[in-house]
Order: sequence, then C-alpha cells, then structure tokens
Amino acid sequence: MTIFSINDRPENDSVVTYYTIIGNSDILDSEGYPIAQNENTSLAKKVYRGQLSYYIKIGPNGRIYNPIGMFSEGNHNKFLAKLGKPEWKFTKVNQKVFDLYLNFLKTKNVAWLNTAQRELT
Repeated sequence: MTIFSINDRPENDSVVTYYTIIGNSDILDSEGYPIAQNENTSLAKKVYRGQLSYYIKIGPNGRIYNPIGMFSEGNHNKFLAKLGKPEWKFTKVNQKVFDLYLNFLKTKNVAWLNTAQRELT
C-alpha cells in the first residue's frame, strides 16, 4: 500500500511565484511583497523545482530593470529591434540579490536597487 502526502510532487512539477512593483498588484504575500498575476507583468520570480531558484529582469547592458526609472519605465516587455528577442530577460541570481530587488519593488526606494546592482556585479 502506498501513502501519498500533499507535499509529494513529481520531479518535473514546479511552483512559480511572480513579483511586481507595489501599486501594480492586487495581492501581497505574507511579508508584504507585491505578487503579479502572470509572467507578462512580473519583474522577478521565485521557482521551486526540487530547490529554490531566483530570477530577476536584467537588460542587455547587464543592468537590473527599474520600473520607475526615467529610461526603462514600461519597457520590460520590449523586444530588441530586428532581432525579435526580449530586451529584458529573466536571469538567475542568488538569494541576496533577489531579496534586495524585492525590497526595492516593495518600497520603491532606489537605494535597494543600487545595492542589488552592486551585489550582482
């Protein structure tokens, strides 16, 4: 007889949580971070596939996406001209960079973004 628990998941099954900037979300997680409804509006994501992985949107110049920035505002779904690939793509980062970026998305305090950028490089 085999007993299954709620936590048993197939290896290829994954759980993804999408994050966006405060003000663009309808719900907040238990720590107050804004949750995005889908990947199109998300700026960061946490993926559990046997282990946790962290991703944030980074541009072709290696800079972290700033949704309230003067030059990048509203461009996170923009495609590179003539190449047809996304200009801003999800890049895997460590948990420290991810947490710093989430604090920026939660507070809109650019100091968090600058610290995350420094940790990334």
